[in-house]
Amino acid sequence: MEEASQDASLAIGEKIKRLREGANLSQEQLAAKIGIAGEELKRIEDDLISPTLGVLVKVCDGLGVRMGHFFNEGPRKFYSLFRAGEDRSTTRFASKSGADFGYVYHSLGSEKRNRSMEPFLITIKPPSNPDARPTELEELATHSGEEFMFVLNGQIEVSLGEEKFLLQPGDSIYYDATVPHRVVHIGEEAAKVLAVICLSHKA
Repeated sequence: MEEASQDASLAIGEKIKRLREGANLSQEQLAAKIGIAGEELKRIEDDLISPTLGVLVKVCDGLGVRMGHFFNEGPRKFYSLFRAGEDRSTTRFASKSGADFGYVYHSLGSEKRNRSMEPFLITIKPPSNPDARPTELEELATHSGEEFMFVLNGQIEVSLGEEKFLLQPGDSIYYDATVPHRVVHIGEEAAKVLAVICLSHKA
C-alpha cells in the first residue's frame, strides 16, 4: 500500500515517460501520434510544465491506457467514496525550473471499477513568472468525450471555438470535448475546479 501511495504521488511527466518507454515510442513518435509539438511533450516529461486535462486525455489515447491508470489506488470496488479531509489519489505537478505553474489532479473516482466518467478536483496554479506560460495553453485542443466543470475557487477562462467564457465561483460549463477548447487560469489566485470527463470508453 505504501508503494502504491508513493507511485500515486509521482509527477505526471515521470509517469508519461515510463509509459512511453514501455510502449517503445520516442518522444517524437508519441507527439506526432497525439498531435502536439515534440517540444511540448519533452517539457511535460521533464516536469517543466504540467499537461492540461485535454492533453492528458490525448496522451492516454496515444499510449492506449485509460485515464484511471494515472490515479488507481486501493481496492477496486463498485463505488468510490471520499470523505471530507481524507487524502485523495493525487498526480502532482513537479517543477525543475523553479516555476510553480501547473495542474494538480485529485481523482474522486480512483477506486470505482468499470467507470465511464473521471471526476477530479483540479487545482490550477498561476505561474510564479507571469511571462512563463505553458505552450499547451496557446492553442485550442480537441479530444473524445464530454467535459463538465464547476468552479469552486478562483477564476478560469474557457474558450470553445471562437467563444470565450469567464467562470467564477459557482459558475459551471458542460461541453462536447470534440469542439476545440482551452481552459486558462485567470488572476493571481489559484483556481480550484470540479471537473468530470465522460469518455467513449470505460476506465
